[in-house]
Amino acid sequence: MEFEPVAFMEVLKSGVLQDIHPALASFCKMNAQRFSFDDIFSVEKRRILWEDILKLIRECSDPSFNQLSLSSLLILSRDKIIAESVEEDCIEFLLRCAGLGEVSAQGEINYDVVLAALKCLSNLTFNSPIVQVYISKCHCTASIIRRLKEVSDPNIPHLVKFFDLKLLFLITAKCPEIVNRVKNEEQAIEVLTRALSETTGARQSPAASSAYFLTVEQIDLASEILKVLFNIMVKNEESIPENQHIEILGLLHDLLLFGAPDEKKLDDIRSHSINLLMIIPSILYDILTPPLVGAQDKPQFEGKNMEILVVMSDFLYRRLVVSRTDIALSAVGVKNLMENVSPILTVLSRGCLAQRSMRKFLRNKILPPLTDEVMQRPEMGDTSRNLLCALLTTPITQVRDLAADFLFILCKEKAGKFWVSWAAASRLESG
Repeated sequence: MEFEPVAFMEVLKSGVLQDIHPALASFCKMNAQRFSFDDIFSVEKRRILWEDILKLIRECSDPSFNQLSLSSLLILSRDKIIAESVEEDCIEFLLRCAGLGEVSAQGEINYDVVLAALKCLSNLTFNSPIVQVYISKCHCTASIIRRLKEVSDPNIPHLVKFFDLKLLFLITAKCPEIVNRVKNEEQAIEVLTRALSETTGARQSPAASSAYFLTVEQIDLASEILKVLFNIMVKNEESIPENQHIEILGLLHDLLLFGAPDEKKLDDIRSHSINLLMIIPSILYDILTPPLVGAQDKPQFEGKNMEILVVMSDFLYRRLVVSRTDIALSAVGVKNLMENVSPILTVLSRGCLAQRSMRKFLRNKILPPLTDEVMQRPEMGDTSRNLLCALLTTPITQVRDLAADFLFILCKEKAGKFWVSWAAASRLESG
């Protein structure tokens, strides 16, 4: 059945709720995957449609009707023209619907309405610099952070928690001018750190293990928390107390060791954990390799538990394999190489420079003594050594330099050792 835009707008204008409800339901169903409205509504009609639906929500007190109306606005909010024409009073109204306004909603909370409003606000914040200005002026972040203090409350639906974090991530990414306020006045780092621990169980048991599997919901929430923490901390490393860095490092240690339901989710949580590790002082990285307690069946070196380094070096290997495959298949792979490989190379390089035991362990793992492979070109093969050597000829300068730096650091920053280790490596540039 084809959507009839003229008939739909006429039904909305009629004001008859019995007719409007099924019309909105049909609109949502038929346009659920639509991201462009040029073929069904002119710019002016889109704006009129937005205002008409918004007016219906303001005038109606039926939660199910308002949830449906907000779902319609959610679809329209994908349109950048609509997003850029939204006014401040509309944002204030949507914030109240999401339970984030300055005036708290009275009575029982309808989380379907809250969720629809949160999704709509997320789209508008992503699409419109004008909305970003409105958002930065209000103090909705304080309301989000206040609700995140109840992250372990089972009465709050998972998706509400998720989109609270999604909206907070977008705000801290798009409105960097408010990050200091969020960090200092609203104490976001403390709240988010506690939420991360409560959500995942990290640092709540004496020894983390890959035998402990996070659920998909836990990983989704943890990933958003890690992304928000990154936004807040990336320009504020020096002003963050050491005890907060230590607490976060302890959580990241556990998150990197935990298992996941599938490879994709495992990659997600480890990727976001490593991104955050990049901006934590490497002098504290010894927390990642704690002393062995008793007889443990764990990778060890110089009396330290090196399980975390095995996880990170395996993560690097998988990223190198995937990146080489992507580059062979498409130009997109070249573009993604930097974001896929740079963070883990950066973290491992910083760790090796700061922690002698890390460098020695990783050198033994990644650069074992050459045997028969000394007769072949160093970039040929599928070991970590080969894949890192292959990066020395990538056209992406930043990745090439990171790979060279990492190899150089593993060789104790001695040029002689570096070139002896690679035998034929001098032939790489000439092909």
